[in-house]
Amino acid sequence: MEMIVVVALIATIGAIAVPALSESTNRNSVWTASEQIGSQIRQARLKAITRNQNFRVAFDCPSVGQYRVLAVQEDPAIDDGPDRCNESYEFDSGVFSMPVNVSFGDVPTLQVNGRGIYSVLDVGEVLPLTITVQYSDTHSRSLTVSLTGQISFEDF
Repeated sequence: MEMIVVVALIATIGAIAVPALSESTNRNSVWTASEQIGSQIRQARLKAITRNQNFRVAFDCPSVGQYRVLAVQEDPAIDDGPDRCNESYEFDSGVFSMPVNVSFGDVPTLQVNGRGIYSVLDVGEVLPLTITVQYSDTHSRSLTVSLTGQISFEDF
């Protein structure tokens, strides 16, 4: 009888703990992904100032759910070419991927100049720019990028 009570107690605690652990893992995925995006945006600014060269943070590059920091080559045929995300030039970053079931939505390309000032390449978009990272429809965290590269986070 005691063994049955102990097994029932363990099963009850497990039934409560598994969903809580899953929920925590999902929140952590969103938090980590948003921090990684913020880190690469800061890294692009540091590279731009250090090298006095323009850099871009391109989202869905080379494919959906991935992003890269790209050194601007000052040649529109290269910089705006359809294969730019698949090519690597000096000072380009590697490809960063979002965790499973985590997305950043439709984000325009950011460009930072050698003075550390950001702009948005897509027509109609302005700074500050808010990027929302979310896990399905359950968890989200937004990061807002200012003209000067300040990044602030907000959890939902």
